[in-house]
Amino acid sequence: MKNYLKIQSQGEIETEAFTLIGASSKRNDSSKIGFFGSGLKYSISALLRNNIDFKVFQGEKEIKFETVDKNFRDEIYKAISVNGQETSMTTTMGGQDWDLPFAPIREIYSNALDEDEDALLKKESSLHGESGSTTIFIEMNENVNHFFENFDSYFCNKNPNVIHSNEFISIYPTIENDGIRYFRKGILCFHDEKEKPVFNYNSAHFEINESRVLSSHFTAKANIAKGLKVCTNKQVIRELIDTLKGGNSGYLEHKLDWSWYASFSNEWLEVCKDQKFIPAEMVMFAKPSQIEGRVILPKSLLICLYRQFSDLDVLGLSEKSDGADYIEDTNPSVILTDKVIKSMSLLNNTRYAHRLVNPNIIYASFCDKNVLGMAENGKIILSIKLESFDVNAISKIIIEENEHNKTGHSDETRAFQDHLFDLYFDELARK
Repeated sequence: MKNYLKIQSQGEIETEAFTLIGASSKRNDSSKIGFFGSGLKYSISALLRNNIDFKVFQGEKEIKFETVDKNFRDEIYKAISVNGQETSMTTTMGGQDWDLPFAPIREIYSNALDEDEDALLKKESSLHGESGSTTIFIEMNENVNHFFENFDSYFCNKNPNVIHSNEFISIYPTIENDGIRYFRKGILCFHDEKEKPVFNYNSAHFEINESRVLSSHFTAKANIAKGLKVCTNKQVIRELIDTLKGGNSGYLEHKLDWSWYASFSNEWLEVCKDQKFIPAEMVMFAKPSQIEGRVILPKSLLICLYRQFSDLDVLGLSEKSDGADYIEDTNPSVILTDKVIKSMSLLNNTRYAHRLVNPNIIYASFCDKNVLGMAENGKIILSIKLESFDVNAISKIIIEENEHNKTGHSDETRAFQDHLFDLYFDELARK
């Protein structure tokens, strides 16, 4: 005797649910899973097209589905009839996405959940309906059995292993060597065996197309980033940091844009406050002694953490939100320091000396190779690359950064340009 997958929900389904394309009472109900009004029809078409035996009961009465050949422009189509009534539907509906074994099961079970959150799903060999219920049986072939045996890989609504939930996402553990799984409202909408995540994610905000598969990876990753930022579960935060540390590639979460509008929870600060960090992109500019004892994390994550929690110890990030990132060099070459001393001597023997009073000069390796100097909180930060520049060139850079400190104006702004012209004009006008 054949086994079937039995899906049963309270309430007797209307026959029109299988015949009216686009008809859906759930389109404006955000609590419901479905909203296109086509999924159940596509499911029936896919089951018929793939010769998978199925039965549908409206209460105790079976709804009969049959096909009849129809000729249209010299092509034969199999038109679907419901209870002997011919419809405009054919077995070509839905396309290849609906030929995946999970697709029709997903849709039928989702519809059942929309009607009854305690909808039944079990193996069954006896085929009969029950008064007051909608019951659908699907032949338990190899693929259907795989779904049944691995239910939590396709639906997470009954998975008790949820780690954390917030307004953006629910977080679940991954399955070893299984890749990434995204669930929308508890139902699998994306699976990539090659992508490696720290966690699997469920969100009502993931966008899907009419085939019920993820339509926007961009918005999915945005919601994941926001959900992780507002996470208040310290265990999740620690696991994320421990998994991502040491490099800047490999995991889905490495590539997230952490700048999305959402503040990190205070639990992030509690987890991070006693640790020392360095961006993975800055490691190549640091000496081994500077890296020792520091956690290497993606720069995009550390920038956003540092902007919110400025007391964190992050080597290589500028205190300015728009500044160049750098690592201080406390042991610059003698050649460079000699040139800077000569530059200062040169400037102190000009009429500019009165504007250059005991400057705090430090040396650094900048992440951006084009940055030669920067002003930050009264400091003049000079690139160690200036070692190859002459004294006059270094003097000009010192003047520029000193004026940034005095005025507070940023690079490439009209205000700073006007300020330099004013200085130049005042000098020309002096007798």
